[in-house]
Amino acid sequence: MRFILPIILLALSLGLFFEYTNPAYQSLSAQRALATKYDTALTNARKLTEERDALNQKYRALSEDSLARLSKLLPDNADNIRLIIDIQQMAQSYGMSLNSIKFDSANGASATPGQLAAVTTLDATQASKDYGIFNLQFTTTATYANFQSFLKDVESSLRLTDIQSIDFTAADPLKGTTIYTVKLRTYWLKG
Repeated sequence: MRFILPIILLALSLGLFFEYTNPAYQSLSAQRALATKYDTALTNARKLTEERDALNQKYRALSEDSLARLSKLLPDNADNIRLIIDIQQMAQSYGMSLNSIKFDSANGASATPGQLAAVTTLDATQASKDYGIFNLQFTTTATYANFQSFLKDVESSLRLTDIQSIDFTAADPLKGTTIYTVKLRTYWLKG
């Protein structure tokens, strides 16, 4: 009889532990882990907010001229018309003109200047990138010296361009002119 009361109390305490205390402790542990995750997320959000504010402050500190130059370096759209006009102006300064202009948005669908809407579509591989690619091909007739100077102007232009290939054929041996076919690539940031 002496041992019955302690056994009953021990059984009662074990039952109380497994029915109430242990589930409450497990729930509290899970909520602590969740609170730790939320605290980490809040800390990261504060850091990102501070970084965003610092970048916005740097952006606002840029002059209008710098912003315009940055926009020309890497525009936020294909801006194919502006590119063709800029290259045409560079060519005209050397007595050259652009002919047979063809372009596409790196998806293989060539277009002529009259089909501008066709170049805005992107293929699946380009859709996953943060930037778009715009390919341009044109022909021009010039002397070698003028063409060299023209290429230096394209190279020193603010617009980011890569010349992919240059093909040439003799045009007029007496004048020393050559027909050049230029393929170049430029880039733009996706919104």
